[in-house]
Amino acid sequence: MPTIKDIAKAAGVSHGTVSNVLNRRGGVSYEKIRLVEQTAKAMGYAIDEKASQLRRGDTRTLAVILPSLSERRYADLYTGILRHAQERGYSVRLFFTDDLPYLERRIITEALALKVCGILTVSCLDDHGKDYHPVLSRKVPLIFLERPALEECLCSYSFDMEQASRMALGELDGGDICLVTGEAHFRDQAALRGALCAQLDGLAGALYENQRGGQSPAVHLLLQRETPPRCVICSNEELAEKVLRIYAEGGIHPPVIVTLSSLRPAPSALYHNVTLNYRMLGHEAVGALAAQIEQGQPPISRIFPVSGCTRPFSGPALLRTRTLHVLTHRTPGAEALERLLPRFTGQWGIPVKLHFLSLSEVIEHVTRPSGQPWDVVRLDPSSLCYLAPRYLYPLDQIDRNAAALLRQFLPNLQNDYSVISGRLYALPFDISVQMLFYQRTLFEDAGEMRAFYEATGRTLGIPASYEELDRICRFFSRKLRPESRVQYGSSLAPNNPTSTASDYLPRLLAGGGLSYRSNGCLDLTTPAALSALRDYISYTQCANPEPVSNWSEIAENFVAGQAATAILYAHHASNFVRAQRANVGVEIGFAPIPGGCPLLGGGSFGINAKSEQAEEAYAFIRWATGEEIAPEMAMLGGISACRSVYEQREILDTYPWMGALPASMRLGIRKPILSSNEVDYNQRDFEYTLGEHILKAIAGFETPEEALRNTQKTLDAIH
Repeated sequence: MPTIKDIAKAAGVSHGTVSNVLNRRGGVSYEKIRLVEQTAKAMGYAIDEKASQLRRGDTRTLAVILPSLSERRYADLYTGILRHAQERGYSVRLFFTDDLPYLERRIITEALALKVCGILTVSCLDDHGKDYHPVLSRKVPLIFLERPALEECLCSYSFDMEQASRMALGELDGGDICLVTGEAHFRDQAALRGALCAQLDGLAGALYENQRGGQSPAVHLLLQRETPPRCVICSNEELAEKVLRIYAEGGIHPPVIVTLSSLRPAPSALYHNVTLNYRMLGHEAVGALAAQIEQGQPPISRIFPVSGCTRPFSGPALLRTRTLHVLTHRTPGAEALERLLPRFTGQWGIPVKLHFLSLSEVIEHVTRPSGQPWDVVRLDPSSLCYLAPRYLYPLDQIDRNAAALLRQFLPNLQNDYSVISGRLYALPFDISVQMLFYQRTLFEDAGEMRAFYEATGRTLGIPASYEELDRICRFFSRKLRPESRVQYGSSLAPNNPTSTASDYLPRLLAGGGLSYRSNGCLDLTTPAALSALRDYISYTQCANPEPVSNWSEIAENFVAGQAATAILYAHHASNFVRAQRANVGVEIGFAPIPGGCPLLGGGSFGINAKSEQAEEAYAFIRWATGEEIAPEMAMLGGISACRSVYEQREILDTYPWMGALPASMRLGIRKPILSSNEVDYNQRDFEYTLGEHILKAIAGFETPEEALRNTQKTLDAIH
């Protein structure tokens, strides 16, 4: 491999210039950065990161000690550790003990020899103070996972086994109960046994300890009992699977099985699951370890609560003859729901047909007095306020406790997605909000950063205002800067009036807010409204002029590298993950939109006030918006309103922007834009009118002043 000296000679620059470029230090012009990078690439040079770390005396390597990866909980734990470690710039060295003490002692010595900067361990040892003394004496940060350390002074991240035992028993309705656990000397297993024994009498003779993984006959002893147990509680999924298998092999109907299991979007439907968030445990442990390494903050032991319970499939219901008809726009969430519909029909015996329509067609079907009958409709926040009291069934007339369902959702959603004038009309289905997405590789490229500074005198970074966004988009527009590495600086909204208005309105909100006349009517004749429109028209000149039909197409074009930035409704960003070229969180970054005033999107499910199947429709929307399918729907590309989704690291690792979604949702606005008072008008119609005139202004058929003035006439007529 060529040396820095070889590259310097070939590029005709100094040794120091090459070193500064390759090590990303400043003080080098854009032209020289590009020259050195191109020369190094042509000569096959690659930075040896490990050698660089050794020269700095810092390995930034974490040792992770696990029993194995064959068990799901440890695979999830390791995934949580690895993802967060990589996000924070650490590498991970993985060791396996197979729960053999001599192997763990050997691994401790090996990890210290590698000069790791921290250790995370699921330990099988009995004397942690003694066996980990070499680690503690060298002040290497250390956290014990799952199985708490014997010494209280050592930091442990574990689960609440007392709560787990209560929830496991809550899944049962009495009868003869047996408990199958791992080795009793592990403190998590001992805690579970102790909690269950404290709550049950007579369990002492029904405890089975599975030692050294599958080498113990403990599970097989269940078949040797004089009276077969009615219920079996297992401390992990692997033991639950063993119980099912031995009963199946013996041709015997299995007992009811409750097991502690790792939280996943699609839990097993074979037994009752008391779920523990192993990915989150690993994620949080890395954060605590990094805080100690980087800031000297010693970690504090934590006990993580149980995530929840899931129940096995109880068998198919009798199929009914009448079909529920659901009107919806085609979104990633609706497409995900379509894949899961057979489960609802199997459980409830209710056939469901989704009718995919454009947004305008959905509204036309809802408001038309005659035509194809429908039972359920998905409405977005801009039209829900107007349409719900006229066409939807108040849910509290079907179920007087329906408002309790709102507790499962993220806070602060009900005013935009559910409640109109104090009545509950809908449940949030696929919520969304505008977010900024950007090509991270461009924004963090040393050459682009230098060129941006030379061109603007400013630092290239995530834009906090629209002024900063517009400057960045001009810089990356090849029409304005021919050497740009991408064709366009920005991405336009779909070529329809409503989407165009939703692209403009956040600029108006951020550029001085909304102004209203004395009668409560929105005033679009203000200098702020005109300035925002002129800036928006200028911004469109940095985008691809070819029209696109929907937000998903914009996402696909962005992933293909057409533009440096894109402002999208977040529920369409799942297209990033589907694209093979995308690496979200590494190559694609995300942030709140500039100005901090995003519009809310997505939609809610409500029931036709004239539906003859209101009870069946209510069962459907409870299921479609509820926690039972929320994680799976999220993994299939939808965005659920359920809080529990945002606790699952597997989902957040797959769709990283979802971790930032709740905060952006709190900033979101939609309903109050049209008027400061209640008006009898569909805000979506206003947005359509505004968008029509903005498109005319972009095309040059109207001046910006005329576009706003003509929209204002419509508003004045409403009031």
